[in-house]
Amino acid sequence: MRTKLKDLQRQGEIILKERGIENYRNDVFCLLNKHFGASRADILLQGERDFEEETVLAYMHDLQKRGDRVPLQHLLGSWEFMGLPFIVSPDVLIPRSETEWLVEYVLNKYADRPIKVLDLCTGSGCIGIAVKKLLPQAEVTLVDISALALEVAKQNAEQNGVEVTIEKWDILQGIPFFLEKERYDVLLSNPPYIKSEDLKDLQPEVQKEPALALDGGADGLLYYHALAKTWSGLLKEGGELIVEAGEDTAENVQKIFGEHLKDATLHYDLANLPRYVTATK
Repeated sequence: MRTKLKDLQRQGEIILKERGIENYRNDVFCLLNKHFGASRADILLQGERDFEEETVLAYMHDLQKRGDRVPLQHLLGSWEFMGLPFIVSPDVLIPRSETEWLVEYVLNKYADRPIKVLDLCTGSGCIGIAVKKLLPQAEVTLVDISALALEVAKQNAEQNGVEVTIEKWDILQGIPFFLEKERYDVLLSNPPYIKSEDLKDLQPEVQKEPALALDGGADGLLYYHALAKTWSGLLKEGGELIVEAGEDTAENVQKIFGEHLKDATLHYDLANLPRYVTATK
């Protein structure tokens, strides 16, 4: 099929804009890069040329899916987190830039010594794997209830060339026998924190992510109670529990942590919204 990348770009922008995709231009560039390996300069400067018809049709098919609110990250199959590539699928929560704060906090505080890290509700593994990649001296264990998510995490560890321990467990069921004697310097978690009744009001793209990774119970605090009351017992003396929370629940998370740990502190994201809580054993 003989055509110009610029014409394919224009077609894509029309389709996605009509379907109400907010960042339609960026999404089109990403899909053109996926299917044609084209940079933005290629798209602007390249003249008419021959492309395989099946490649053009695959691009158009992805445009239709994106118009149907399939997340861009699912169509691309990967997403960047802390400058590292991570495989994503409908089985895991898509890595988000605000979650990078957890990794940055660990890097800033623990870069000068080896630490033992437990990443709970790990999903794609992006938090724990990024810590291990950027702090090679760290010993990292990933835990999640979903076997499908842990398979993605395993692939991500291999892709990023790190060795981590991966365990399947529901953290709401208490501490398993295979971890009860372990002690950690840092517990990290971005657990499910959306209130159950709010799930139906999420953006269509978010609703295509696994509910298991989103539903934090009636008040959005279910997992934080377990983290503070039970799992903080695996911390060494002076060890830290570091979590992400929802802007509407973060203050309550701070209160919960304050009941079981010391120095429960609320931290704010770049939009000045309450987003993270840290506390010490």
